[in-house]
Amino acid sequence: MRKKSILSLFILCLIGIYFMVCGFTFFKRSLKTPKVEVKQEVVSKNNTSDVWCITFQLIWNELMDKLQKPVVFEGGNPELANELNKKLYTKDLISEKSCYLADGKISQKLKKKIEKDIYKKFKEKSDILDKIDWNAKETYLFYAMLKKDFLFLTPFDKLPNQYFNSKDKVKYFGINKKSNHKLYKNVDVVFYNNRNDFAVKLNTKENEEIILYRTDKQDSFENLYKKVNKKYYDEFGKDDILEIPNIDVNKLISYDVLCGKRIVGTNYVIGQALQTIKFKLDDKGGTLKSEAAMTVMKTSMPIIRDERYFIFNKPFVLFLREKGKDKPYYAMRIEDAKYLVK
Repeated sequence: MRKKSILSLFILCLIGIYFMVCGFTFFKRSLKTPKVEVKQEVVSKNNTSDVWCITFQLIWNELMDKLQKPVVFEGGNPELANELNKKLYTKDLISEKSCYLADGKISQKLKKKIEKDIYKKFKEKSDILDKIDWNAKETYLFYAMLKKDFLFLTPFDKLPNQYFNSKDKVKYFGINKKSNHKLYKNVDVVFYNNRNDFAVKLNTKENEEIILYRTDKQDSFENLYKKVNKKYYDEFGKDDILEIPNIDVNKLISYDVLCGKRIVGTNYVIGQALQTIKFKLDDKGGTLKSEAAMTVMKTSMPIIRDERYFIFNKPFVLFLREKGKDKPYYAMRIEDAKYLVK
């Protein structure tokens, strides 16, 4: 018999949300302690490890498709670019009704089209388009929006405010001994090891799934997700308690580390790389809205390459092979002047 469990979600590690329909999974970044409420902020470099959404990956994929190759910057790639180039997350992971993609040459006409399209599809206005330089010359835009709304099968009970991680007192919802048993259908137990190591899955009317993982492990979203990606679950029982803090995220991310570097083999540089993420979770359900926009501009600067010196005046190796063959038929190592013509 399963041990009686107290699933008190004092979550030191919110692994995030996994949507069954849209396949919302997790980017390889280091995990930080989450904030129950994240105010809007601009993040430079690759310092976004507490929140991730697929939208920026989607427009990066579109850029790679246009280039017909991974993005390589002169002078080398930052780690973020290398991760994006792996193309681990694609638009087939999310339903078409939840996502909008657009690209084209920067113009007021394009801006109006995107605004019209997203309002028609999602009844939403953009939080990011006004941050784009629409007067830029010879510039191309990649844009994406993801919108998700979901309701729990039955609204959870609102619980008294309590401290999160012994620091801040915040709003909570969940299930206690006085709750109606029909709320149990909202919850599947992924696993329960002890009061500090457990995971639950919350079910919704829209077939979206929210997975919450209580852990102190400092690991990537990808590795943590592997631990909770189960096919079989335990039932939530009458002796179990569930307490989850309300969440409100409103974040603007600027990927400055990707900007201003020439893309190898082209005359293009990324001018702006922005993403917004708005996520709310309460006793009734939640909503996710995320946008991503990236401008790629043509530069007239000449391609200047540092001088390179291919001078074989120190030990070297020589191979001979036929063109098209993968192995040589002759090889030699030259370490001194014994085989050299004087």
